[in-house]
Amino acid sequence: MFSAMGSRLARYGTWLACCLSRGPRSPLGEGDVELLAQEMGEQSYAGGTFVFRQGDPAARVHVVRTGSVELSREVKGRRVILQVLRPGDVFGDVPVFLGDPEPFDARAVEDCTVLELDSAALYHLLQTRPLVARRWFVSLAERMAGLQNRLVDLLAGGIESQLASILLREADAQGRVQATQSSLAGMLGAQRSSVQRVLKMLESAGLIELRYRCIDLVDRGGLASLLDPSDSDSASPGVAIR
Repeated sequence: MFSAMGSRLARYGTWLACCLSRGPRSPLGEGDVELLAQEMGEQSYAGGTFVFRQGDPAARVHVVRTGSVELSREVKGRRVILQVLRPGDVFGDVPVFLGDPEPFDARAVEDCTVLELDSAALYHLLQTRPLVARRWFVSLAERMAGLQNRLVDLLAGGIESQLASILLREADAQGRVQATQSSLAGMLGAQRSSVQRVLKMLESAGLIELRYRCIDLVDRGGLASLLDPSDSDSASPGVAIR
C-alpha cells in the first residue's frame, strides 16, 4: 500500500504542486500535495472524445495534465467554444459545488491526460485541509474573474477587439496562442471567414504572425490598443480593420 502511494506521489506530486500552488498567495503544504496525489486518478482521452457531455451528472472534478480540453455548448444551433483548457487548468468543480448537471461539453482537442477527483474525496480534502481549501477557492475566484474580464472585453466592441482580447488572454509565456482559426471562431461565436479576415489584417499590420495551428503575438501593445473600440486613434499604424 505504501509503495503504491509513494509511486503515485512520485508521479503526480511535483506536477500538482506546480499546478495548484501557483503564486505566493496560497501555497499548499507538502502533506496537502501528498493527499491530492493519493486521491486523484488519471484518465486518458483520445483527441475528439468527450470527458463529459452537457447534462451529465457532475460527480468529479478534473485537472488537465497533458494536452488540451475545450468547453463548448450549442447556442441557437451553433457550437460555441467557451474556453480552451491547458495543463494545470481545473474544470468541473462549479457544477459539483452547486449540485447541478454539467453545463457544457468537455472535449479533448488532442490526446490528453486528465486527473480526476470524485466529489466525496474533494469535500473531505476541503474540510480537513485548510490550505487545500484556500488554494482551491482562490483558483475558483481567479477563474471567475478571468471569465468576467473576458465577458467585458467581448461586450465592449466588435470582432476586432474581441479577437485581440482572446489572443492576449490565451497566449503563453512565449507569446504563442495554440489555436486554430476554427476554434477562435467557435470562441467568438463568429464565422470562420470573418476571423480569418481579421487575422490576416492583424498580420499585415505586424501585430501577429500566423503559423500552422498557432499564432505568435508580435506586438502585444498594438493588440491591447484594439481593446478600446472608442479610441480608434490608439490602434497601431496600418491596422485598417474598422
